[in-house]
Amino acid sequence: MTNLENRLDRASSGEYRLNPDEQKLYLNTFRERIFLAITFDDAKTPQVKTAFERILSHFDMTEQPIFVKICGDLPDDLTGYYLKLATDHHFEGQILTEAASDQYGLVIHTDHAINHDKIELTDVFPDLILDETPAVSYTHLRAHETAANLVCRLLLEKKRGGGGG
Repeated sequence: MTNLENRLDRASSGEYRLNPDEQKLYLNTFRERIFLAITFDDAKTPQVKTAFERILSHFDMTEQPIFVKICGDLPDDLTGYYLKLATDHHFEGQILTEAASDQYGLVIHTDHAINHDKIELTDVFPDLILDETPAVSYTHLRAHETAANLVCRLLLEKKRGGGGG
């Protein structure tokens, strides 16, 4: 068979895709169509789950069709949650069950090229804090202080001339 025959054979059986690696990476779409790509790990965080309503609201006034692709490898409770919010915003949501990207868990895109330079969550929503470690107060830390830590802290405070307490 010639190269053309091979290509026609793959296309007729539905196996041929333009840039299949790019489409796999971006959950069956092209990089040029993406507004926002959220990594698989970030999509599983409580911070993204909590902020997803606000994230989608950011795209409410966009006149073009909006699609929300959800990696089927995410936990079921999250895929259902993200899909429901997408449909609540009248966006077309889709959970992908085929082998998907191991890099992205959520992709928000349109049906034509928009060529945004920055599509990562931290670039599009820089105010969204994804640090898993919550801030704690000094008082909270002192409440969990062990006896050994207490002795060390008191010795350091005494050496510095500070009061313990």
